[in-house]
Amino acid sequence: MSSENQTAASPPGYLAGFITLIVVILGIVGWIFIGSSLTLSSFYASFLFLWYWATINQLDIRKFPSSMVGALVGVGLAWGVHDLPVLLGTPGVVLSLLLVLCAIYLLILEKFTFVFNPAMALYLTVIAAPALLETSDFREVGLATLIGGAFFAGFVFCVQFIASKFTSDTSETSA
Repeated sequence: MSSENQTAASPPGYLAGFITLIVVILGIVGWIFIGSSLTLSSFYASFLFLWYWATINQLDIRKFPSSMVGALVGVGLAWGVHDLPVLLGTPGVVLSLLLVLCAIYLLILEKFTFVFNPAMALYLTVIAAPALLETSDFREVGLATLIGGAFFAGFVFCVQFIASKFTSDTSETSA
């Protein structure tokens, strides 16, 4: 896996941290309200995406598409691990394991990183956990990831836009 030299940002002050907390709460409550009205229930999947995109990709909108594709491929691989053996018997077991092994191999080689990336590995790992694997509706998990991710991307874009207006207003008045 490649490593990029990144300088760690200093933590926000108490007021900025509190304002950030309020914004995060508004985003989460907003998504739960919207997701519930769409009858989605796999909120863990959408929050897993938000955690990944915020923590690993620092909410970089340029990394959003590959993160989303990777997450959805991870959901698809977990679906294969669960359903292919049921649908095809022993060949389904072999096929699902081969697909997972190929995906992990391409991840290790850092090939086709738009698809085979850490988001794929995270989603495969979490959703293939036995408790989730046996109880998940994979279409719903994928939909919750996709729509939740789109909501959070839009929310972050709006918050960053508003914050930039405040930042430009304060820098103009202090000049």
